[in-house]
Amino acid sequence: MRDLFLKLFEMSHFDTGISITPFSIAHIVYLVLIFGSIVVGWLTFRNKTAEKKEKLLRFLAYALVTSYISDFFVHEFVYGGLNTDKLPFHICTVLCPLVCFAQFNRNGHKFKEPIVILSVLAPMMYLCFPASVGDGEPWCYQAVQTMFFHGVLMAWGILNIALGEIKPDIQKCWQSGAVLVGITLWAKLGNVLMEHNWFFLEEDAFYIGLVEGGIIPKWSLMIINPIVFFLAVLAVYGVCYAVRAATKKKSLAV
Repeated sequence: MRDLFLKLFEMSHFDTGISITPFSIAHIVYLVLIFGSIVVGWLTFRNKTAEKKEKLLRFLAYALVTSYISDFFVHEFVYGGLNTDKLPFHICTVLCPLVCFAQFNRNGHKFKEPIVILSVLAPMMYLCFPASVGDGEPWCYQAVQTMFFHGVLMAWGILNIALGEIKPDIQKCWQSGAVLVGITLWAKLGNVLMEHNWFFLEEDAFYIGLVEGGIIPKWSLMIINPIVFFLAVLAVYGVCYAVRAATKKKSLAV
């Protein structure tokens, strides 16, 4: 039975040598599938009742947490043991429990906007440059689970906005900043306790050796990373306002 599971979850099934590298054909195919599914979801549910829209968002939240938790049960067959990088200290992995809180807790809606904004931003950054997806074939478990998790997380964030569940208000952007500070401190705690590089606070995200080479001090990443993310948050707000203005202008013209 163990040999069967090792075979099922191995990195290569056909020895094709194909893997998901940034901007490769496999990467582009995944992007088309993920963004295409989000568009189909929006087209299907945009005119549905609020109750049906809520059911879709709850389904995505359930799919997200199921993908995340079930993954730990097969680490032995995929990685030969626990993959500490999957623990909830990276921004995308820590968003999983935050999404559940925002979606299912009766008071979660009060804190939903910053979680939605970050759920759009963080997985989109990863999906555009999937540096840690591994060197397995695009259809192996590791690749599918990683891209599925980030795709569902981003879909939940985008559809919350696109279906009108959340209407981003720039005056609340400070909430995203506060969450980013909390995530930074949480990731730093994990790094200190387990000597890892969550939220890229020990070395730069592209691993080009900015800290190791002495170009920047390590402590500066605790300032640089949340600031860069916050600037990206403002860009997300800008896109939302631009789309809203364009939609309003089109409706007035009609």
